[in-house]
Amino acid sequence: MVLTAALAACAPAEAPPRPAAAPAHSARAPAGPSKGIPWQSVTRSPVPSVAKGLAEIVGAACARSDGALDRVAARLATRVDAANLEPAELAFELRAAGSPHVWPRAWSYTGAALDADDTVRRARRWLGGFGDGGVRSCGAAHTTAEGRESVTLVAVDALADLKGVPLSARTGQWLDVTASILVPAREAKVVVLGPQGAPRPIPTSLEAGVVRARFAPSSPGTWLVQVLADVDKGPRPVLEAYVHADTTPPTAFASQPAPGEGAGGAATDPTDALLAMVNAARHAEGLGALARVAELDRAALVHAEAMRDARVLGHDVGKGSVKLRLEALGLEPAAFGENVARAASAARAHRAIWASPSHRTNLLERRYDSVGLAAVTGPDGLWVTEVFADLR
Repeated sequence: MVLTAALAACAPAEAPPRPAAAPAHSARAPAGPSKGIPWQSVTRSPVPSVAKGLAEIVGAACARSDGALDRVAARLATRVDAANLEPAELAFELRAAGSPHVWPRAWSYTGAALDADDTVRRARRWLGGFGDGGVRSCGAAHTTAEGRESVTLVAVDALADLKGVPLSARTGQWLDVTASILVPAREAKVVVLGPQGAPRPIPTSLEAGVVRARFAPSSPGTWLVQVLADVDKGPRPVLEAYVHADTTPPTAFASQPAPGEGAGGAATDPTDALLAMVNAARHAEGLGALARVAELDRAALVHAEAMRDARVLGHDVGKGSVKLRLEALGLEPAAFGENVARAASAARAHRAIWASPSHRTNLLERRYDSVGLAAVTGPDGLWVTEVFADLR
């Protein structure tokens, strides 16, 4: 076996609006840990009962505060569409604020005049409704303006902290990537994705919970650095950072579809849409189409349903790793990999997968000739699994 799912990773998550969940990456390390969370207030006419109650709930539910997440929450609190941001835009907001964490979740609650007890109950229910492992970090904001009162929370379950990656650099400048893993990890690697070409892994070490790697941007443009680790739910991204080499960091978000995204528009079945988008993206890169295989579909469906039922995104959520699931079907491919995602639609899942270097590596692997696809709907959106294999 040449390529496995060992570090295929998981796509960023997106949930339906209000509360909303989405992926994010950034380029600077977050604030250090501290007990409780200082309330980020951007109110003109503060309502102490709401602010105090939420501060206590967030302080109890979150192990540490994060100044970057406070800044994101404060920025989102000024927007009427805060609960409807697409994942890539929330990712942009976190990058701009300096947070490298992935899979953040955002929640916003707005009314003419918020009842403190009701708002606290809603915030408590939201904060208790998810858990990705790691150390819960939060940011919060409360605002009253134009007769409306709003509360915004941003939370991540951090599995690692990042230092040493600058937001801007020169082409050819050597950059050190140093990450401290906050949970037990069996393996780690760093993948970089430049403005052109395929993602590529770089030499990486993991010792005593510290990941170290080094690379130099070889051309001008924006480079994505992704740290992956094999943790309790399987391999997944734990940190992402953008480095702008000899280019000015963008000041505003610009939404762009992924290659192949338009190919799935005519399909009514989300798995048919995914197949069309996967093969269109491969065609755009000069690669052959993948054949859909029923046995791989079954392996994908078992896992997508398990993720939905557990409400956990990962590669092993109780039904076994992709390797075990393939073996149970009597399959022993020469190479295999898996992508997983949670999104509002098949198109959003494809866009998130394309944006992740480790996922894109699977999608564009030349050795694969077959694919299995599953997409199941749950209260958190569409749960997607893509299983790739070389069955020749």
